[in-house]
Amino acid sequence: METVPREVFLPSFFTDAPGPDGITRYTHVSRDNGEQEWLRLVYRNRTWVTQLDHGTTTGEGGEAVLGVPTSSSTLPSVVVGMFEDFDVPEGKRIYEAGSGTGYSTALACVRYGDACVTSTEHDPRLSALVGERLASLGHHPKLLTGDAAQGCPAGAPYGGVIATYSPSAVPAEWVEQTETGGVILVSLGGSLDAYAYVRLVKTGNDTAEGQFRNGDVSFMRSRELARPDIGPMMRSALARRDAARPVDVGVDPGVLESTALMWTAQIALPGVVRVGLTTGETSGRWFLHPDGSWAVLETSQGDPPCAYEGGPQRLWTRLEEAASRWLADGRPGIERYGLTVTGGENTVWLDTPDRPVGALPTGPGQASR
Repeated sequence: METVPREVFLPSFFTDAPGPDGITRYTHVSRDNGEQEWLRLVYRNRTWVTQLDHGTTTGEGGEAVLGVPTSSSTLPSVVVGMFEDFDVPEGKRIYEAGSGTGYSTALACVRYGDACVTSTEHDPRLSALVGERLASLGHHPKLLTGDAAQGCPAGAPYGGVIATYSPSAVPAEWVEQTETGGVILVSLGGSLDAYAYVRLVKTGNDTAEGQFRNGDVSFMRSRELARPDIGPMMRSALARRDAARPVDVGVDPGVLESTALMWTAQIALPGVVRVGLTTGETSGRWFLHPDGSWAVLETSQGDPPCAYEGGPQRLWTRLEEAASRWLADGRPGIERYGLTVTGGENTVWLDTPDRPVGALPTGPGQASR
């Protein structure tokens, strides 16, 4: 940490704040804003967005702008915590999936030595910048541009794989290219925006297994995991809402705030996204699927909650079923779940591998950020 200057990897970034309509705006920051203020922000224990809309939105005019974050520099405490959890011995080759700004790559070079580090970045422009930044500090690891989910067979076997983006499942290639006893460390994300951070150990026969640790560590989602266009889905659901009849609400709406429940629910409801929308005095928690299915839980002060659903799938009914199972299991936290990866299949289990919960979606779309 004392060896790697973070400012080299954060020459510019974006601060964020809600706009008057509640939508987040981003303000560009660099040395040009004043060196002391820039350095003060660089060394805060914060995640800073470093790219909007894959670089098409720059915000260099000084005004707060709208945009979708597509790359970031994760707060240093998380990066260091991951390396502590990684705990791969010196002398082992390691593979980093997602170079990002290059800050974590630099830490890996200091910890393991340049010759032991291979890192892949999806964005060619970011990859080139990473090479320049690392070279300025005298580091020359193996840097690749492309799909980090494919790993790098030429450098295998690795003592460990550490991911700095969040795929929806662990790629089979990472397991195949890790030596027996090696570690795979990754935060997995799902369609309901719930994350689970897991440390896997390869046990042999292309199988890796381990317990989830928490739901607090998250990264940018894979660029290949395109989020569906919310606008048309939301407009279609709103148009059908008035004609829908209410359905019984059998669970306390408060349980929907649980990250652990959302984590298990997104396994049971793959592809479903959630959106909050307030109209007047009514707050709506919407659940939408690209096939036209929708559900909403509406709450307003003084009135009991009401749920509505429509489309091919009965999303509210299925969500309540997932919630009921979770409640029956004793409201398990993320740390009670585990993951077994074998033959490309990602099986989630509760407490022990003989209690499977479901499978994570695998296949196309496991590319790096």
